[in-house]
This record gives sequence, structure tokens and C-alpha cells, in this order.
Amino acid sequence: MSKTIATILLVEDEELLRAGVQEMLEIQGFRVITAPNGQEALACLATEVIDLVVTDLVMPQMNGIDFVEQLRKIKPDLPVIVVSGSTRNIMQRFGIDTIQVPGANASLSKPFKSTDLLAQIRQLLAAPV
Repeated sequence: MSKTIATILLVEDEELLRAGVQEMLEIQGFRVITAPNGQEALACLATEVIDLVVTDLVMPQMNGIDFVEQLRKIKPDLPVIVVSGSTRNIMQRFGIDTIQVPGANASLSKPFKSTDLLAQIRQLLAAPV
């Protein structure tokens, strides 16, 4: 078995998408920890060493904007990629015009290509802190 490249926290409420992205990342050699919402993700950050976070924007209990805001208070340098299939109406409800979430390093719109996600992950992991 190959060596783990990095540990990624995947925060996604859609179970099938979460499982699919987890499998794809594990095939690429990443260790993946999953959480179905921001609250559980914050608990994971307290107990796990995480190298990068991929989070959905619209989730129950704690949305991606609130999650990233809380994450920045405890892990200000942790790379974060926000993904969302939100329509413009939903994004406006959160007060944003695009997926540019304050505190996020990168963003992708759903559906996204696995190659696009991998490129962003590799770019952020290679960037100096």
C-alpha cells in the first residue's frame, strides 16, 4: 500500500457524493476523514491532524460559511476548498454573489470534475504556509 500523501477533512451532507469523493481521494493516496456537517467537522478538527478541508456550502446544522468562520478561529492557516451546487438565490440568502467564501482558499461549483478538485488540492498542499 502506498504512503498517505495528506489527510483531508471532507465535509458534505450528501451521503453519496461524500462517499464518492472520499473513494476518489483515497485512490489518489489521501487519508480522508468525513463529516456530514460543520459541527461534526469542528469536532474532527479538535481530535485529528488535518492538512486540508473540502467543505460544502449549504448543509444542515452549520452551513459552510459559519464552519469556515469557526475553523479560521482555531486553524487560521489550514487550506480550505468550498464546493457548492447552490443557485444564485441560495447564495444571495447567505449574502454572497459567488462562491467566494471569506476565509476559503479556493472554490468549485457542483458538479465538478475530480481532476479539478485534485488540481486545487495539490496546488494548496504545495503552497508554502
